[in-house]
Amino acid sequence: MWSLRERWRRARTDEDFAWACLFTNLVGVPGLGTIMAKRWEGVPQLALSVAGGVITTWWLLGFVLAVLRSGTFPPPEGPDLGPALEGLGLFTAAWLWALASSVALLRAARRGAPRASA
Repeated sequence: MWSLRERWRRARTDEDFAWACLFTNLVGVPGLGTIMAKRWEGVPQLALSVAGGVITTWWLLGFVLAVLRSGTFPPPEGPDLGPALEGLGLFTAAWLWALASSVALLRAARRGAPRASA
């Protein structure tokens, strides 16, 4: 039988870890906090966020190069806005999915449910 102090320390540790995962997902890279919690849905979250970031960065580099080439803002021959919006959409979808996973992890930690093990 665990003492009240041991149960409190264990609950705080699990909840603190859940908060760290939430912070990593929302401020860091979406999906990384879910992977830290050893949940499979972190892999597609991370893939979506990286894909969205790469597509948006690729568009941004093309836009900056078009501005530098033409010397005007906005450039007349600039890249289409579609890829930038698609990249932002992918990243937003990953961020929202990571938020939902983090909230579920935090609720499970507060209930005292065991985390997924390796």
